[in-house]
Amino acid sequence: MTSAPATILIVDDELPDRKLLEALLRPEGYLTLSAANGEEALASVAQRAPDLILLDIMMPGMDGYQVASQLKANPATANIPIIMLTALIDHSARLAGLDAGAEEFLTKPVNRAELWLRVRNLLRLKEYGDFLKSHSRILEEQVQARTADLQRFRTAMDATADAIFLTNRSTMRFVEVNATACAMLGYTREELFQMDPAQLGAVTHEQLERAYDAIIAGPATNELTETRVRRKDGSQLQVEVHRQAQRAGADWIIVSVLRDITERKQSQKEILRLNAELEERVRRRTAQLQAANQELEAFSYSVSHDLRTPLSVIGGFSGLLGKEIGASTASVRSKHYLNRINAGVKQMSELIDALLLLAQVSRISLRWDSVDLSAMAETVLNGYREREPDRVVQFDIQPDLVAQGDPRLLQQVLENLLGNAWKFSSQQPQTSIAFQCVTSTDGETVYSMQDNGAGFDMAFSEKLFAAFQRLHTVSEFAGTGIGLATVHKIVTRHGGKIWAKSAPGQGATFSFTLGRPPLWPSLPDNG
Repeated sequence: MTSAPATILIVDDELPDRKLLEALLRPEGYLTLSAANGEEALASVAQRAPDLILLDIMMPGMDGYQVASQLKANPATANIPIIMLTALIDHSARLAGLDAGAEEFLTKPVNRAELWLRVRNLLRLKEYGDFLKSHSRILEEQVQARTADLQRFRTAMDATADAIFLTNRSTMRFVEVNATACAMLGYTREELFQMDPAQLGAVTHEQLERAYDAIIAGPATNELTETRVRRKDGSQLQVEVHRQAQRAGADWIIVSVLRDITERKQSQKEILRLNAELEERVRRRTAQLQAANQELEAFSYSVSHDLRTPLSVIGGFSGLLGKEIGASTASVRSKHYLNRINAGVKQMSELIDALLLLAQVSRISLRWDSVDLSAMAETVLNGYREREPDRVVQFDIQPDLVAQGDPRLLQQVLENLLGNAWKFSSQQPQTSIAFQCVTSTDGETVYSMQDNGAGFDMAFSEKLFAAFQRLHTVSEFAGTGIGLATVHKIVTRHGGKIWAKSAPGQGATFSFTLGRPPLWPSLPDNG
């Protein structure tokens, strides 16, 4: 029974009959409504649906059969039980009432006990019916929600690029597969549902069962392996398999995610092939560098020995000749010629030394260490000051400039750059040389050497770091034309770059950077 009192609609064209029924029902706790004809009954039901209807058959206008037919035809009122009231006792009247949709009959005059029993039983049946209807509706909503969830799950599975298989451990059959799995293996869903998972791989049914049980018993209940699977056309596919066990009630579901790694394996093979090819090329290149270094060493020996020997002879004999000329009354022209010879010997000796240094820069391996460039620059400039103590100079060296590089080669960089600054500012009343360091916008450390010397035209700056290229004549400033080429080579070998800015008569600024120390020792350079 419902917790609230049931409402019963009494439909009868006779007022005394309606009053009698109300008097019989109210002691049982029922609420009653009444209608004098079929039209009133339908209007009352539309306004408030009762739990049960007592409906007289014989009424003027719309009779009980018509009212019952309309109520049962309406889905909103079809479940309201109807007890027909009639003075007719023939069988055809009852059949007509059942055909109209009535559930029970009572014969007038109504027996009180029979009325109570039939009303109670029908209300109980209606309560059960309402419960079943409500439960059925809830189940239907749950089924629809579950179906929607399954559809979303399948849509999500089908959208993945990996093949997904759900296997029931007890039955050893697939319970779900996604579209990618079908496309990857060439089977339909229906075909896969009929297959043993072992049919797709190179293991037996028993081996696969043991593998599944190991995953279930394992601490992490998952596994990642690489294997091969068989496609429907018989071809083999290399895949990466991630398996995970999920509890499903009293059973286990093995979730297998397969990723096609054929292209990855092919790429790995190609990488291995390229690495082997690269290693072979490095080996050949190393052999070529070693051969080139040997040739360079031979050239250096030739320069050092074959060129210096005749040069030493020339220098020696010119010295002896100078002594004889000095003791005689030789002409001024003869002494001038001898001085020219000595100057040429000296210049040639300096050129040989510069060439050997340039070759050495390319040949030796870099030894990375912390280098105090400030202290090194101070030492170089103090040496120049000692050789020319009468020269008016002003040095501005930023303290604590520490760089990473080869100390020997960085010494050559500073000696060349400071030597040029000293040389090209020699014609100024006061020599001004500065060595500073700044950090560029991209975080790179830039070292700069600035002087107030002769400067040069930037139109010829491309020649600046090439060997044997000079922007001033020897008569203006002495030199070999090798120094800046050596500096460029050293800076480049350190992974840096060097550049200059200048204008005629406005001095020059040389700036350079140094790269980071390599993770492995540097090889000699054949450049």
